[in-house]
Amino acid sequence: MVRVTISPANGGSISAFTRAVLSQFRMETNSTSDSVDALFDLLSGYPFRSYGPRVIFMVDEAQELKPAVLETIRSLWDRGTNARLGLSTGPAFGCMLVGNDLFIGKGGNIRVAGFRPLLTRVTHNIALPRPSQAEHAAFASFLFPDAPELQIIVAGFGVDAGNLRAQDVAARPSRLFAGDSPVTPGHLRQAIKLMGGK
Repeated sequence: MVRVTISPANGGSISAFTRAVLSQFRMETNSTSDSVDALFDLLSGYPFRSYGPRVIFMVDEAQELKPAVLETIRSLWDRGTNARLGLSTGPAFGCMLVGNDLFIGKGGNIRVAGFRPLLTRVTHNIALPRPSQAEHAAFASFLFPDAPELQIIVAGFGVDAGNLRAQDVAARPSRLFAGDSPVTPGHLRQAIKLMGGK
């Protein structure tokens, strides 16, 4: 799997986007067109052949992608058309865009992610449900395995926030507040309050 996390710094520029991927593999190029070619070489696998590599390209926080970069991803995907039409020796890759369909843009405006350039290539569009209370409880027990009281607090915060990441983010500063001592409910509540929770 090849993975990249999109941010405002790399989601709007083709060169910044390709550099964010290629730099993980210590690959350098001299121009934007060379970097796009190098990215396809990196992603190229043989998904329809009985042997050889298979590659998934995972683009996280994809709602930050701007049209130029979306078009680049689509052009890379289209290079695998022959493989998808039955040429088993043709190079291709799988692509997974992960992100929110709504996000906060500049000025605090709520915007809809614009994936229109890729919609004609989408084969699976899955909206994942929010974690269940049981999943929140299981993750809380992983974060604080020996502290049931802390598990209840952090799981409740996760349920309110609607995601598991909030629990993880709250746990980290609570450990910093505790220093060399065990985390207390006061430490955890202080971390949650700093995150805007109750």
